[in-house]
Amino acid sequence: MKKLIFLALAALMMNACQGTVDPEQENPKDNTEQEGPNDDNQDPNEDTSDLEGAITLYAEREVIKADGAYSSKLSVILLDRHGEEHDVTSEVEIYCEGEDTPITDPDFKTTEEGEYVFYAMRGFDISNSVTVRAVKGVPALPADTDAANTRFDHRMLLLQHTGNECPNCPMVMDILKRLADDEQYNTIYNHVASHSYNTSDAAFSSAAQTLSKAMNLTRNYPMVTYNLTTEDGFFEEEIKESLLAHSKETADAGIAASSAVVDNSVRVNVSIKSAVDSKYRVAVWLLEDNIHSPQSGATASWQNMHSNCLRYMYGNEKAECIYGKTIGLVEAGTSKDMIAAFDLDPEWKAENCKLMIIAVAGNGEYGLVNCTYCPIDGSVSYDYL
Repeated sequence: MKKLIFLALAALMMNACQGTVDPEQENPKDNTEQEGPNDDNQDPNEDTSDLEGAITLYAEREVIKADGAYSSKLSVILLDRHGEEHDVTSEVEIYCEGEDTPITDPDFKTTEEGEYVFYAMRGFDISNSVTVRAVKGVPALPADTDAANTRFDHRMLLLQHTGNECPNCPMVMDILKRLADDEQYNTIYNHVASHSYNTSDAAFSSAAQTLSKAMNLTRNYPMVTYNLTTEDGFFEEEIKESLLAHSKETADAGIAASSAVVDNSVRVNVSIKSAVDSKYRVAVWLLEDNIHSPQSGATASWQNMHSNCLRYMYGNEKAECIYGKTIGLVEAGTSKDMIAAFDLDPEWKAENCKLMIIAVAGNGEYGLVNCTYCPIDGSVSYDYL
C-alpha cells in the first residue's frame, strides 16, 4: 500500500543522479566525491532503527550481464543530522518499478535484458531512484597470464585540440608525426585528437567540444594538453619536455578490456588491476580513424586524413564522461571490473573505430593513472613490464 502512495514521488525522482560529480562544474576537483557507501567505519551491529535522516540508494554497477550470475549490489545509506553515514539496507524495502512487492535480495541479477529502476523506502521516507541496465553479449575479459605481477607499463594521454579550419594546426600535426616516429617518445603516451570547434569539420563531435572546453585552453588553437589537466603546449620542445615530465617507469594500475559489437551496440568489459590500495574511476571513449576532412594550411596530403578522433564519451554527466565512472576501492594485487554499453551512431564507421580506456584516481584529485587503446571488436591485456 505504501508503495502506491509514494509511486508518483518515485517517478518524479527517476532522473536523480547520486554518486557523481556536479556536471556543471568545469573541474570536478572542486567537488567532494560521492562514490557510494563508505564502509570504512561501518558497524554491522549498529542499531540504526531510531535514526532520522535522508536515505540514498546506490547500485554497485550501472550495467550488468544478463546471465543470472553477474550482479549489482543495491545498498542504502542514511545521512544523519551530524553528517555521519549509516548503512540501513537491512531496514528498508527496495522496489523495482512496476512490481508491487519489494525485492528479496539486494544483490540484483537477472537473465532478462532491460533497464531496471529501483527505489527504497524506510518507513515514510523514500530514496532516489537508480537504474541498472542488463545486457547480453558482453565479451569475456582476456586471461591474466601473470596474476602475481603488479608492475604495469605506464602511458600518459596527449590530447590534441584542433579543427580542420585551423591554418596553424598542420604545424602541430607535423610535431605529432615526428613524435609518433620517435621511439624515445612514442612508447610513453597515447594520443587523442579533439576536433572541437568547427561543426563543418567531418571529425567534429560534441564530445570533443565538451572535452576541449573542460580543459580550459589558455591559448589559441592548435594546442595539446596532457592527461586530463589544463597544462598545455604548442612548441615541439615544450611538448617533449612535458611528455618526459609526465612519464613514469610504472603505473599504479593496469587495464585489461574486451569489446564486442552486438546489434549496433558496443559492449565493453573493463578490468582495473591495482598495485596499490586506491579508489578508481574508469572512462571509456570511442575514437575513429581515417576521417577525411580537408585541412586548412595543409602542407601534405596526409594532413587531410585524421585519426584517433574523439567521437563519444561514455557517461550520463560531463564529469563522469571525462573523468570516468567510479568503481570504488581496488586493493593492491586485486582487480575490479566494469561494464559499459552504448549505441553506435550511423555517422561513425565502426570498422575504423576503437576505444580509449582510461583509469583515473578516484581520490578527489582525478589524476590520470593509465590509459590504453582497445579494438572495438577485440581485447587488450594488462601491459606488464
